Amino acid sequence: MPALFDDKRTTPEDALVVYSAAEKKYCAGLLDGFGERHPGIEVDFREGISTALHERHLAEVARGNPQADILWSSAMDLQLGLVLAGEALPHRVSKAHALPQGAVYRDMAYATTIEPLVTLVNRDRFDTRVPAGSLAELTAALRSDAERFRGRVACYDIKRNGLGFLALLYESHHGAAFDAFMQVLAACEPKMFGSNPALVEEVASGRAALGYHVLGSYASRAVRSNSSLAIAATNAPSLAISRVALISRRAPHPNAAGLFLDYLLSKDGQRHLSEAGFPPVRGDCGPAASHSANMTAPIRIDQGFEELLDARRRRKLLRQWRAAVAGSTTSPEISTVTGDSR
Repeated sequence: MPALFDDKRTTPEDALVVYSAAEKKYCAGLLDGFGERHPGIEVDFREGISTALHERHLAEVARGNPQADILWSSAMDLQLGLVLAGEALPHRVSKAHALPQGAVYRDMAYATTIEPLVTLVNRDRFDTRVPAGSLAELTAALRSDAERFRGRVACYDIKRNGLGFLALLYESHHGAAFDAFMQVLAACEPKMFGSNPALVEEVASGRAALGYHVLGSYASRAVRSNSSLAIAATNAPSLAISRVALISRRAPHPNAAGLFLDYLLSKDGQRHLSEAGFPPVRGDCGPAASHSANMTAPIRIDQGFEELLDARRRRKLLRQWRAAVAGSTTSPEISTVTGDSR
């Protein structure tokens, strides 16, 4: 399949709209690098929580006024849902050969990062020697003293947070400890949040002993800036998600979008992601890319997503979730389009 953009034959547009579940302040290097490479393209970078951005895009399409050229989000299931619904424009990235297996879906969706999901703990409220990285380990740790952890567990509100929903959905298919985890979670009466920053802050403040399925990039930044925080030990590979990028089929600026996707997956673009703390998908772009196969268990985008998009299975998870968190508190910040999936 030919590339969408060929700079020998086509002149790119002078504008580009990116809908991103990564905060702009962490993408400054990436955007500056793209601007230096393509100074004639003005980038309108719109950040938000993954689910809110997805719904915003669908609403704009329904009104006949699509805005987004690039959709870039860690809600992998929502992204692949758009692809399977015919809402992505094919584009063969020039550096696709440098990407690992499982990072490309039919030249329409691309994994740009590989980010482990970790359990972030407050050292004053949780013994950092206790393994709590995997769902099975976390279940055992919470079950050991559920009363002590009552109201002290921070988690995503999966009705609002696409990353939280995807992580639990995947665990429900592949994790033997899922049902046991949901039972102990219910006993702990967790506090729910719509974004990584709010969840991290709850743990950092000491109001929560731990938060699980935290994006590794956010957890690492928090640990570096706050000595009371730590990433929980684990004896199992960490479930890892990717920020998936695609070009909207309704993109107003498809050629500029193709250039941005090329740059995002170029060695230079991936290096900027690495420097910002986002583990890049390419293995040749800095120390943040050095997660070996035995350290992470990435969710691939090239296989198995049909089952994750099955409506009955998704409704079943929501029923289980509602039963587990009945009576739990939800942070008011989830209604805002801030933070990361974010």
